[in-house]
Amino acid sequence: MKKSSSICLAVILALTLLEDSVRTATRFPSYSITDLGTLGGTESFAYAINDRGDIVGSSRLAGNTVTHGFLFGYGRMIDLNPLNSGEIQTVGPADINNHGAVASGFMRDGIYSAAIFDIRSGEITALGSLGGLAFGSFNGTATSVNDSGEVVGYSYVDDLNRHAFLFKNGLMRDLGSLGGYSAALSINNAGDVVGFSSESVYGAAHPILYRNGKMSAINPFGDPSNEGIAWKLNNRGMVVGEALNGSSTNGFIYFKGAVTNIGTFTGGRNSFAYSINTPGQVVGVADVPFEDDCYDFETQQTVRCTNYEFQGFLYERGVMLDLRSLVGSNSGWDVLWPFDINDRGQIVGYGLRAGEFRAFLMTPTDENHSTQVR
Repeated sequence: MKKSSSICLAVILALTLLEDSVRTATRFPSYSITDLGTLGGTESFAYAINDRGDIVGSSRLAGNTVTHGFLFGYGRMIDLNPLNSGEIQTVGPADINNHGAVASGFMRDGIYSAAIFDIRSGEITALGSLGGLAFGSFNGTATSVNDSGEVVGYSYVDDLNRHAFLFKNGLMRDLGSLGGYSAALSINNAGDVVGFSSESVYGAAHPILYRNGKMSAINPFGDPSNEGIAWKLNNRGMVVGEALNGSSTNGFIYFKGAVTNIGTFTGGRNSFAYSINTPGQVVGVADVPFEDDCYDFETQQTVRCTNYEFQGFLYERGVMLDLRSLVGSNSGWDVLWPFDINDRGQIVGYGLRAGEFRAFLMTPTDENHSTQVR
């Protein structure tokens, strides 16, 4: 009996030491979270952050009747009007590079078109057009800018169809499509571009990679429809996005021809990957199940059912982590939607706080964590 007890204790001790070593090796981060405030209204939304910590997004002004683009830096929010601040707006500003160039658009002479804003000089540069005009006043927008100043986005080629563009050396170039529409959403420092394209004007969007002058579709899960979007790529060429996978939509990482399915939260169905940094950390949203009361039209009674809500995640080392668990249960944030992560591991997006949508910045309490992720 003594020998058996000793063996059991040894096994328990060994397992405990193994769990401790795994936990130490994994070193999942903890984060502090900051409400970025607003430009006077009740809501704000952050969409991109560079490696210096400059953040761009949109915010309501006092009275909540008007929304303007903002830059958040050195602890304060600055109004970027007229950048993405007129009667026509797109989501964003959508990107900011490490030299302070902001990708977006603005209204000029009654037409909204792609533009770059330099936060150092305060100058807005219009990027031109591919010749089309949708809805009588919308031409296109810039979505991403790399550290060399190369810009991508989309511009209408007529009143119906839009194409991805590359702005380089003062010229806007049409990147074409798979036969229908296209849009470029991200460019890395090597000049690789990702986004989406269709095979016909009214067809489904496919994730695409544009490299060495050629556009090709990415089909991460082999779904016949290959419907999806590639949102971002890092400077190593790792691509993230989402695509149909049977009856679900799953986030993916595509790198050198290999695909990683990011998966879902336990009991969830769908996930969407929005950004990846150079160390390989991914942020996005995924649905989680919860018990709810639903109305059954057949029986005309209220019954218990399962519904789903979206929550933000950080994905690293093959594990999907709920962002709320990283900031603590007493943070005051109910829902966190992340849209970008920089190489320092800082995450930006928006969430619900006291019933209002507010832009947030999440910062790792261990600043060295992000450089250790591969």
